[in-house]
Amino acid sequence: MLVSVIIPGYNHAPYLRERIESVLNQEYPDMEVILLDDCSTDNSAEIMQAYASGKYNCQGREVRFVANESNSGNTFKQWAKGISLAKGKFIWIAESDDVAEPSFLRECMARLLANPDAVAAFTWSEMIASDSKVLDYSWDETWRYKAPGVYEGEDFCLHRLVYKNLMYNASMIVFRKKYYEKVSPHYMQFRHSGDWLFWFEMCMQGKVCEVPQKLNKFRQHPNKVSNDSRSSGRDFEEMAEIQTIISNNLNLCSYNRRCLRGRQTKRIEKALRRSSDAIYTIYIEELKERFPHIYGGNTVDKILYTIDKVLNLSHMNR
Repeated sequence: MLVSVIIPGYNHAPYLRERIESVLNQEYPDMEVILLDDCSTDNSAEIMQAYASGKYNCQGREVRFVANESNSGNTFKQWAKGISLAKGKFIWIAESDDVAEPSFLRECMARLLANPDAVAAFTWSEMIASDSKVLDYSWDETWRYKAPGVYEGEDFCLHRLVYKNLMYNASMIVFRKKYYEKVSPHYMQFRHSGDWLFWFEMCMQGKVCEVPQKLNKFRQHPNKVSNDSRSSGRDFEEMAEIQTIISNNLNLCSYNRRCLRGRQTKRIEKALRRSSDAIYTIYIEELKERFPHIYGGNTVDKILYTIDKVLNLSHMNR
């Protein structure tokens, strides 16, 4: 078995059949599908069980269904569970509310098989709404190179994973399972941004392949975990913790650290200006005190970041 496709789900019944069908319709023959339900309160488990039992046409694919006895409370624990069950040498975590073009797996695997020392391959994404209509914005054109690329892991992390997580959706990535063994379980302690740390530790181990085609469809809807994290301010806390780990592991120079601090200070100050919630404001002010190396930038730091954004001297704005 070459590729294990893990579909971890919780209360995504409205999107599940479209997701599962998009996996079964992949133009790649050698794969298994692992369906995981985290005690959904809708009929997600029913839908998954129907596929695993053969009620729907699975096109000869091996489909397994595993249900939790109690809710894990954490998407990333489901990732770990799925990987532990996987028989394949390659893993695709296909989030249960997303969709893929039929050529997604074929294109990613072509890059990985052509580059034996590559850790992962990723594509670009289209943003889609709850009703699957394509939205009129993208997170890729501004930040991506337009030609296919193969990057050294540390260089990729410096360019793509310091300021923000530009591997922003697991559904857009296929990775070699053997590299997971060296990823620390620390990523499972986060609720919102654990994937950022996961991909950083993964990519630091080898090369990364980019497929500049929109073969993944990343669904935006009101029930996403990230929405709750942003409204509570928890995303700023997790971001600071992870950026501290990343900047230390990359041994960022003083200039790069100041640019990072300038950027993040501007972001958190903007969030404060927009909020009228006293509890949120107190929480954010506490974060500034706890993480001065991330959110305690002065005027010079902010100016340095702004100049760097134009000139890209730190190489972290790509």
